[in-house]
Amino acid sequence: MPWPFYIGQAGVVILFPDRWSRYHFEESWFIEAPLKKVWDGVVHVEDWPIWWEGLITSSSPDALPAGIQGKSYNTRWRGALSYRLDVGAVIREIKPEALIRADIYGDIQGECLCCVEEEMQGTRGFFDLHVRTMHPWMTLLSPFLKSYFSENHKRIMVKGIQGFRRHLAEGDKI
Repeated sequence: MPWPFYIGQAGVVILFPDRWSRYHFEESWFIEAPLKKVWDGVVHVEDWPIWWEGLITSSSPDALPAGIQGKSYNTRWRGALSYRLDVGAVIREIKPEALIRADIYGDIQGECLCCVEEEMQGTRGFFDLHVRTMHPWMTLLSPFLKSYFSENHKRIMVKGIQGFRRHLAEGDKI
């Protein structure tokens, strides 16, 4: 067969894993708490492991939240199959008590957006994440495990919001 056929085939093989390694997640949630209290919980990343099951560590070398734009934080997550993800973020844009946009790096790479707004009975939040896997094993297995990785993400997010609600409610009792 002619040489260009092999180049074309190689291009397909190279692009195939990339397509499967891209993920888009959207979550929305509601918490019966004032906007300021929710916002403070969102930006204090060092407290996340207290209430977020599946999050092993979370820290910021930049002492968040004062002057938060341009600063970074690092997290380590535990998946259901005992794999771990090291994920960092650099805050690209912030509108206090409204929006955080960050660039994601580490075992996954991309961007995320978190928005919050006050409603009559509490605070509504929205989270949007566009990433691709950077771990070679995850990229290679994505065609077979994409639905598993997606479900694992959903479980971690559900546990996170449940833990956040409990954390904020317990704070009222202190």
